[in-house]
Amino acid sequence: MNIFVNILVPIICLLIGYLMGSANISIPLGKMVFKQDPREFGSHNPGATNCGRLWGKKYFLIVFFFDVFKTISPLYICWAILTFVPLNNGLPLLPSASAMYAGNIDGYMIQWPVYWVAVIGAMLGGIYPCFIGFKGGKAASCMVGITLTTSWTFGVIGALSYFFTLKRSGYVSLASIITSIINAVVTWVWAILLLLKVIPVGTYWQFFVNWGPMLYCNYVYAILMTIISIVLIIRHRTNIGRIKAGTERQITWMKVKSK
Repeated sequence: MNIFVNILVPIICLLIGYLMGSANISIPLGKMVFKQDPREFGSHNPGATNCGRLWGKKYFLIVFFFDVFKTISPLYICWAILTFVPLNNGLPLLPSASAMYAGNIDGYMIQWPVYWVAVIGAMLGGIYPCFIGFKGGKAASCMVGITLTTSWTFGVIGALSYFFTLKRSGYVSLASIITSIINAVVTWVWAILLLLKVIPVGTYWQFFVNWGPMLYCNYVYAILMTIISIVLIIRHRTNIGRIKAGTERQITWMKVKSK
């Protein structure tokens, strides 16, 4: 394992993620269609939730899916380059997820799923975008995008927890916070079971938990989800204060069981 490569490649992944994560659609979209900058109205946030409140569900979806796309794009770009391009004497720098699950990592310069670092960069780009004055969203779309596109099992668990909390409370911010915590917990359960070799290695289990044997969801993935959860909670601290004060806005498009 080459130490220099294992330092340089994560930095490159981080930068790719940050630059792609800094892209924004809500501000040019708002100025072009509504002659508005979302940072000057509502919660003064260019994220999907504020755009939905200002302009409606259609524009919430446009901004949301763009934010998800810019989060997962650097992940899969880095994954594809590192696991397919023969940069190491005819070998790629990184073994495939299947090889890592099986422990067949000898001869590779990088032996851990370094592509997850790109997600950290994308999250930082979404929160502190260099192209629009370092004032961005709250990492919710990053959490949703990574969960749904890396594991259908974790995605289902996250979706159930999100809509249950939303139905009970009516608060999008609270649903995002609770879901991020649950996602972090279940990914750690999977990582520990994998580390202790309780989970048998095989295509069946890889498919059962993840979207097939593409990405290696081990403790690095669990650390990533924990970081996203912590950052998301910190970014929602003002929302938490408004929930406690009873001034946080509730959704209007779903009947809420408890006000």
